[in-house]
Amino acid sequence: MRRIVEELIRVEGVIGSLLVGKDGLVVASTLLDDEDAEILGAMSAAVFGDIDKATKRIGVGGLVDAIIDAKDGSILLLEAKELILVVITQRSVNLGLIKMEMRRAARRIGEAIPT
Repeated sequence: MRRIVEELIRVEGVIGSLLVGKDGLVVASTLLDDEDAEILGAMSAAVFGDIDKATKRIGVGGLVDAIIDAKDGSILLLEAKELILVVITQRSVNLGLIKMEMRRAARRIGEAIPT
């Protein structure tokens, strides 16, 4: 799992990535500060869960992915089996390319997790 997450930081403009459980526990991270990883993991799981509940309630189905834009970059969230793949980017990036790489990583994660 760690190798899959590490490959994402090779994409231009990606500054960090992590894989978290829907309970917020970090499975793998490229962030240097463990405390930052734990905080981002908990926040990502909470945000993903809340948006997922809202999208189901309004009738558009479960959440697949989300982009949180901030002043200096973005945080992308993507469901990967029962986990959430999180990528932190700089402001000027090709979000389409990053989403494509995240989907590829999610497929690999899905293959690595037994059903």
